[in-house]
Amino acid sequence: MSESPPATKAPVWHLYLLETAGGALYTGITTEVARRLAEHRAGRGAKALRGRGPLRLLHHEPVGSRGEALRLEAEIKRLSAARKWAWLAARQQAGADGYQEGRQGERMHPILDGIELVAFDLDGTLIDSVPDLALAVDAALADLDLPTAGEAKVRDWVGNGSLTLMERALRYALASSTPAGEADPSTDLRGGAVNPSLGATDAIPGIGPPLRSVPGASPVASPVASSEASPDSAVEIDSDLLTLAHAAFLAHYARAPAARTRLYPGVSEGLDALRARGMPLALITNKPSAFIAPILERFGLQGHFGLCLGGDSLPEKKPHPAPLLHAAAHFDVAPAACLMVGDSRHDIAAGKMAGFRTLAVPYGYNHGEPVRDSGPDGVVESLAELV
Repeated sequence: MSESPPATKAPVWHLYLLETAGGALYTGITTEVARRLAEHRAGRGAKALRGRGPLRLLHHEPVGSRGEALRLEAEIKRLSAARKWAWLAARQQAGADGYQEGRQGERMHPILDGIELVAFDLDGTLIDSVPDLALAVDAALADLDLPTAGEAKVRDWVGNGSLTLMERALRYALASSTPAGEADPSTDLRGGAVNPSLGATDAIPGIGPPLRSVPGASPVASPVASSEASPDSAVEIDSDLLTLAHAAFLAHYARAPAARTRLYPGVSEGLDALRARGMPLALITNKPSAFIAPILERFGLQGHFGLCLGGDSLPEKKPHPAPLLHAAAHFDVAPAACLMVGDSRHDIAAGKMAGFRTLAVPYGYNHGEPVRDSGPDGVVESLAELV
């Protein structure tokens, strides 16, 4: 029996106050504070704010329904400039700042003090995607007549993007199928009889054509970091074989990227609460970007993130800090006021290099190593602890 789609939640309206370059206060309402602020800064928002930047967000708080938000907005707009500033000071003194407290005064996690943007990893942080990834990896290996790896192995390989995932799978499969020092005489690709339905130039719907060449993937150096090297890492991988295997993986995974994937406990509660308080959220993953939307839609999370970056969205991916710095610039937030939440040392390393505060969850994928060893600024057992 198929699952019914998640129920659509009524949007929460927020009141916000901006300060213009001239020191004037502007009051508005919205369901998406980060999106609305970006529109104002890009000159696509209220005409009253055009040409009056830079704009600074001073305060926002969740109000509830649109009617409630309109009434509160009207009350504030009737105030004189001096009384508006007094209202703002009293509101913040009372602890109604939307970044730090809920409407009933509950404190958020101390790691969020001063934070204006929270960026999340996806696999291993928000979702356990290994069951679906493992099926696609094993199907791709089977297409090449290679031994399958199984879910436990794949769990230790996730985290550096799909190309590296398939390279690790191939190294394991080739080491398992061919004795050391012997080549398989049945194939000139060192793998097996390749499924004739898969070609190196086949386009994959929603993904595009697979890479025609993979720098550093063939008999030279492996892109796998030495700290992640395994007994299989000495196995040479032909670039054509890697291209075929990667294309096969993408094709299999695209058919059902979230059939067996699940949200970790506390994820919905944490994201919903952050969103209700108006905290801008970004998603930064090394997963190919084409898979992000269907996975978020499967769990009703497509409206939570103001920006989603995949491993192919920019020239660099984690652990490089570029995606994080891109997100900070997109929201016009200083890196020091941003938080990176992830499950692996790559997330923590990217956060540190970008100047973000870092928060780790211990339940995800970190190549079998405790993520606490990476020195994050904080660790939570569940994202529900954030609120």
